[in-house]
Amino acid sequence: MALTAKAPRRRLNPVERRTLILEEALRLFAERHYSVVSVRDIALACDINVGLIYHYFESKDDLVRCALEYAVGQLMAGYAARRPALEDARAEIGAWLDTHITIAPMLTRMVKLMSDYASSGVRTREIDAQLAGFYDGERALLEAALARGVARGEFRPVDVARTARRIGLMLDGIFYASESRGDDRIVEDIRDLADFLDETLRPGLGP
Repeated sequence: MALTAKAPRRRLNPVERRTLILEEALRLFAERHYSVVSVRDIALACDINVGLIYHYFESKDDLVRCALEYAVGQLMAGYAARRPALEDARAEIGAWLDTHITIAPMLTRMVKLMSDYASSGVRTREIDAQLAGFYDGERALLEAALARGVARGEFRPVDVARTARRIGLMLDGIFYASESRGDDRIVEDIRDLADFLDETLRPGLGP
């Protein structure tokens, strides 16, 4: 009986190969604690030589940092694509929430990695700064949209900084709760959050 020849793999360009490594790393980090995932495990998942990993990343720590950076970059790129051309506060916040829905699987992996990193007891200045930068960026984005909405009468008067922080915490809570419960309610919960914000920010409710 003749053996079926294995189809040749398409040769990836450097950008595609780096993306493949990052996505497979995030997938493995979500399945297990990142500390027990080896560079060899990631190479096997990508069907490449271990040495090729080190062509793109200096170390496993560098790969972890770049995996987080990649996930955050996907979130920000998705938001930029959905953000309305005109400054519409309600639509801007909606675009931020919609992006979380669209790339929920990747963000779930990112949150798992962030959670494992936070509980590992091993901190690095680069990753701490990276995570702080992400949350600072989210807060600034939400505060700017809320401030515009309040100034234009789209939203009722609210404490902008406090409300932006609450939105960020609620989004985090949705992903962390889904991970701890092992359910698949992220999309529904974000839509519920959008409805809640619409009701809470609606003008006429009073301070």
